Order: sequence, then structure tokens, then C-alpha cells
Amino acid sequence: MSNPKAGKGRPDVTQTPVTSTYNRLSGTIHGSSVQARSIYGGIQFNVGNQAQLPIPAQLPSPGFFADRHDEVGHLQRLTDRPVSADHPTLVVINGAGGVGKTTLGLHWLNQIRDEYEDGQLFVDLRGFSDVHPTPSSEPLESFLRALGIAAESVPIDLDEQAALFRSLTAGRRLIVMLDNAASAAQVRPLLPGPGPALVVVTTRRRLSGLVMEGAQFFDVSPLQESGAVELLHHIVGFERMEAEMSEALSLVALCGRLPLALCASGARLATRRRWPIARVVGELTDETRRLSALSLEDDVSVQAVFDLSYRALPEGAARLYRLLGLHPGADFDTAAAATLADVAHSEADRLLGILTDANLLDEGSEDRYRFHDLIRLHARAKLAESTSGDERQAALVRLVKRYLQAAVSADVAIMPGRWHLGRYYGAERPVSFENRAAALAWLELELGNYMAVLKAAHRHGLHEAVWQICEALWGLFLLHKHYRQWIEAHEIGIAAARACGDPVAEARMLEALGFAYLNLKDFEAARQHHHLALRLEQEADHQIGEASALEGLGIAELATGNIDPAIEFFTRAQRIHQRLGRPRGVALMRRHIGEAFSGAGRHAEAVENLSAALRFFEEADEPYHQARTLTCLANSHLLAGRLDDAGDVLGRSLLITEQSGARHENAGVHAALAHLAARRGEVGVEREHLHKAFAIYTELGAPQAREVGDRLALNEQSDKSRDRGIDSP
Repeated sequence: MSNPKAGKGRPDVTQTPVTSTYNRLSGTIHGSSVQARSIYGGIQFNVGNQAQLPIPAQLPSPGFFADRHDEVGHLQRLTDRPVSADHPTLVVINGAGGVGKTTLGLHWLNQIRDEYEDGQLFVDLRGFSDVHPTPSSEPLESFLRALGIAAESVPIDLDEQAALFRSLTAGRRLIVMLDNAASAAQVRPLLPGPGPALVVVTTRRRLSGLVMEGAQFFDVSPLQESGAVELLHHIVGFERMEAEMSEALSLVALCGRLPLALCASGARLATRRRWPIARVVGELTDETRRLSALSLEDDVSVQAVFDLSYRALPEGAARLYRLLGLHPGADFDTAAAATLADVAHSEADRLLGILTDANLLDEGSEDRYRFHDLIRLHARAKLAESTSGDERQAALVRLVKRYLQAAVSADVAIMPGRWHLGRYYGAERPVSFENRAAALAWLELELGNYMAVLKAAHRHGLHEAVWQICEALWGLFLLHKHYRQWIEAHEIGIAAARACGDPVAEARMLEALGFAYLNLKDFEAARQHHHLALRLEQEADHQIGEASALEGLGIAELATGNIDPAIEFFTRAQRIHQRLGRPRGVALMRRHIGEAFSGAGRHAEAVENLSAALRFFEEADEPYHQARTLTCLANSHLLAGRLDDAGDVLGRSLLITEQSGARHENAGVHAALAHLAARRGEVGVEREHLHKAFAIYTELGAPQAREVGDRLALNEQSDKSRDRGIDSP
């Protein structure tokens, strides 16, 4: 210490190296020291020359990188955007545990590190580990030392450390990677000062609190199949993969394309060269063992990663997480989550936000949430560990009831005049729909869930709900022609009705399944189902059901050219509807009878019956049946040679089918318009309508696609023949 302005009354102190330390508890000084009674002027301490530290280069190697080039490009574009001079560039990479956030971040940063000449700092904040998250002071001390601050000069107070770090890093081109962060509060003190620094945070949570720090967020999803295969190639070996590529693709799917799971499975195979890939696939196929099989002793464990995320949840969110494992479908909405947990919609929304922020759920559009496949298995495992069988059954019952009530409400909106067996048609329902279009859109969106709920309900003995859901899906199946699901659902519905010992419900399922076969033009199967339904309905003296079975039998006969038996079946059904006072049923039978008369050449009687049916459906506001009746009426006009009348009627039917979304019927109108154009000699118009009909039928998987396709091919062949001056056969 020196006093450059020593004078009278001021002690002159000789410069001395200071190497002393002071024990605060005992008051003892160790080493050299300087003591003065009073000091005036400036004070300077010289502590000797320290070695110049190298520029920090702390980024680890990323390890093997598989097919994330699009993600790297997106991250680079985030840093290319202009940012505020008051903040460093801050990028938050979030995603589920084991999805590859750290590898992605390290790969990208190692590519661009030369652009940051002041070095790179890295720390694992242990946000999700068996120990407590790293306190911010610990990495701050490390960072300060790496930037040249002597250990004894690092402040003790966290705020002072953070201020010193900002001062040291202001204006410097520096990379700071904060891996595995638990919270925004943990990150904030580690942010450098203003300037061109780049900060990358990886986390399993959505650290929305960093928005105020100018953060830009990037979500990491599991690998694409190509990337997952590339990763396995690297671990297992190319030749081995090529020899069992089918099994390798199965392994990729069972691992959910999650890098951590792929590494665990691949490492097991890599260290067991004699094992076929099929062996690991066989182990993972058992859902109850899959998570435990995706581990390598104490090193890599998918289950352990998920356990850590789960343990960080508050109890309400953890309970919802477990119960959501019961949902059998691919995705769900807030209402379904609220039903499972038996909480208010607003509370479910809050808890779903916590699960989404923890990256245990993926949030899609339109209030849709989904699990990663492996996380779903983890949720189910936690549910089995902590919840009784009675509680699980009660939650499932609530969920099935909610889907049933929603389907009933949708069915009522789509076809309000149809008769029903299910008990919820006459009860107040918590779900309602604004119009037919909204109801159809809901059922279309939820069809996958309905199929999953049907199967789960049947497995758990909720048989009455199963056949009632099938009944409520009629409008969707009739209008949108999901043939595979139509058949599968009603086969389950028949089994459920039989399990209930309810022959009337069984007949209802048989009739609906019979109509599916009628749509598919499998008339023999349709006859078998309707004959069996007719017997059950008659034995139970269920007359309205008997009329439904007779209707199906009549349609089958009419479609195979047996007009007189068809008229007999329709007439018998019409009498039942008249006896029961059901004008809608009478109108339906008059439509069928009119179509049969048209086929028999009895056009006046056909028009009379079809016109009467049309008046009813117009008054009842049933656009589907209006369109069907109009198309039948147009065909009758066509057969009678009244082309202009047919054109007018088909124009009305086309508009209704377009507005109502009845695409199968819309295709039928285009096919009829093609017939009309052919009768008028309008080859181009005919081809245009055939193309439209063929496209719709093909998309729906309808059997009419083949017939229309043949007509289209013949039309185009004739057109080419005319161009060459050749008479077509």
C-alpha cells in the first residue's frame, strides 16, 4: 500500500505485498498485513501477477447428431433476427425429457462457436435430477472465475455476483449455454450484460417468465422416422440394421422415436452382438414392461427421466397426469380432462397448463392435448401405483358417460326426427351444438377417440354405454361413410348388447350394421343381418324396430332388381309407421316405394310418392333426406325422358348436399348429372361430373367408385375415338 501524497500529519507507508487472510470468527490475521491508524488519499493493493487465463471454451461435444438439420436451421434463424440492444439474444429450447434438447443445442452451438470470439460458458443446472437444482450462485462463481476473477474476489452475495457477471460480459461476443434449467428464476442471474452474447437454455418446462427477458422459444419433438433410423444405424451398425430393417422400424415405433429410448435399446443391442433386433422388439411390445426395458442399469433410463419430471409436479397436476393415462384415445380436450379428474373446467385448464409447461403433454390446436406414447405408459404406471381399482373405474365411467352424452347431443342436432333406444335422448345433456355442421365437425374430430372409448368401455364391462354410443354415431356414419369404423363399432355394439341380454338393442345394432353392408353393396350380408334383426324385433314385439328391419330388407331387394318383394317389405314397414303415428317413417317408406315404382316404369306413381316424401322432409328440415328424395325424383324424370325436370331437381339436390356436407350423396348427384349430360350429348359436361363423382367416391372408399371409374374411362375412350374419326363400338 502506498500514499503518493504523504505530507504533514499523514503516515508514509512503504509498498508491501499483501498476502494476509482474516478469520472473521477469531479476529486472527494470517500472513502479511499492513496496519495504519488513519489513511488519507488513494489506496492501491497489489496482489502479484496472475497467469493470463485462456478464453473459456466449455461447450461439451454433442455426441452423435441425427437428422435435426431443419431444427438447426430454425434455431439459426432465431438468432438472425434483430434483438434489443438491452438484452443478449436468448433462446429457450424446451421439450420432454429424453427428446434430445441438449444434443440439438450443443450441435448447433459448436457449429457457430467461432463466430463468438470471447468464448463459451456451459453449465448443467440439474433442474431435473435426484439432487436439488443447482443454485444460481454456483455457476455464477464458476463463470466469474473462468472470465478471470480471482476466487477471493468473487462477491458472496448473489446479486453482486450477477451484477459483476453482467459488467464483465457487456458488449462481448460470448456463448452461454444453461442446460437443464428448472425455472426462470434460476436462469435470470446467469444472463450476461447487454450486447451480442448468445444465451441458450434447455429445459423440460416452458419458462414463460423469460418472455420479459426477450426470450425466443423453440419446441423439440421426437425424431422423424428417418432420423431415428439414422441414430440406430450409428449405434447398432449398418449391416445389422439392413438385415432386420422391418424389425428396426418396429423398434423405432415402440421407442416413440425418442432419442433417449432409442439409445437405451440400441446400446443393449450393441453390447449383445448375438441378439437379433426382434428380441428387443418382443420385449418392448409388452406395454407393462416397456419402460423398464428402456434402461441401461444406472446410466440411461427412460423411466427415471420421466419419474424426475413427474416428481416435480404439484399434487393436483400429478393426479390429473395419472388419470389422463386412463384416456384411451390419441388426444383429448379440456372437457375430457375435467371429467376424468372430476374438477371444474377452469381448474382442468390450469392443471393442463402445468403439465404442458412441464412437457409431459403436447398441446395442439383447438384445445387438443396428447401424450407421447412412452409418457402415456408412464402415466398409466403411476396411476396403477397410487390409485385403487374402484377409483380408476369411476373415472372411466365418468369419461364414457361424457362421450356418450356428447354423441347423443350431436346425433339429435344432425337427425332430430330419428327414433332411438338410448336413455340419454330423453334426458338433459351438458353438451350442446349450435347446428348440424358443428355437430358433424365434433364427431369427425373425435371419431378416433370414440372408437378407442368403445373398445375400452367394452373391456371394462360398460356394455350398455357401448351400444348406446354406437346408436348415437349413426348420423356421422350415414353422412360421412366411415365404413371400416362403422362396421367395427357395430360388431362391438352387437357383442355389448348380447352381454347386456338386451335383444332389442342387439337388433338395433344388427340393423345399423346391415345398412353399412347395404352401402358397401354387400347385399347378402345385409340380408342376413336384417333377417336376424327382424326375428329379434318380432320376438320382442318391438314394432318400430321391426319396421327398420323390413326397410333394410326392402333396400336389399330393390338393389338386386327384385322390385315386387322390395315394395312388399316397404309397404309392411309403412303400415307399422302409420299404426304408430310416425309420419317421418311413413315419408321414408314412400321415398323407397317411389324409387321402386320408378324402377318398374310406373313413373306417375313414383313421382306422387317421392313428391309427398319430399314435402315432409322439407317441412321437417332434414336436408339429408331432402337430397336423397330429390335425387330419386330426378332419376324418375330421367327414366321418363323429362330431362329439363331432372336438371332442375338435380340442381336443388346438388346445392343441399354441398351445404350439408353429405359428400356421398353429393357424389351421387354428380353421377346423375353425368347421366343427364350424356342424354343431352354434352360429353365435356358428362366427363366433368364423372371426375367429381369419382374423386369423392374414391376418397370415401365407396364401391360406386369402380362403376363411375368405368364410365369415365369409356367416356374418355369415346372422346379419343371421335378425335381420330373412328366410330366407337
